[in-house]
Amino acid sequence: MSTPLPAREARFVLSAPPPVRALAIAAGLVVVGVGLLVLTSAYGWPVGVLVLAVVLAVLGVALGLTALLLTRRIRSTVLTTAERISVEHQGTTRTLPWSEVGGVRVVGHRLVLDAREGEGSVSVLNPRRRANPTFLALMTEVQQRLDADRGYSPFS
Repeated sequence: MSTPLPAREARFVLSAPPPVRALAIAAGLVVVGVGLLVLTSAYGWPVGVLVLAVVLAVLGVALGLTALLLTRRIRSTVLTTAERISVEHQGTTRTLPWSEVGGVRVVGHRLVLDAREGEGSVSVLNPRRRANPTFLALMTEVQQRLDADRGYSPFS
């Protein structure tokens, strides 16, 4: 007896954790830079302190923006349907029908679905720890979709 394919779609969004440490350091640099800038103008300190203040403030803003940008770029959206899996990462989408999946493996922080004919693979990056609930749910979904595609039924 074969298991019918689930008709529902499932969407998984895997994103990096917020860059709290980098943002805290960036905020500290900006506060120190602006503080030095105010003190330099209030007390007439040398120009070197003014330059240091501006450099610290600019570095803080640059670090904060870089942290936010990199966090945004490390994001994958996975959509599973009864027919295929689609992975969108950095504006590109890779799709692989379940019938073409030859193997599934976990390599480091990636879930890799290899094509049967050796014509590439689809890989999903997990930017968080390995026990991430979203990543574990995705692995369970892949297992259920492949079982349904191959006609396997769960134990009763």
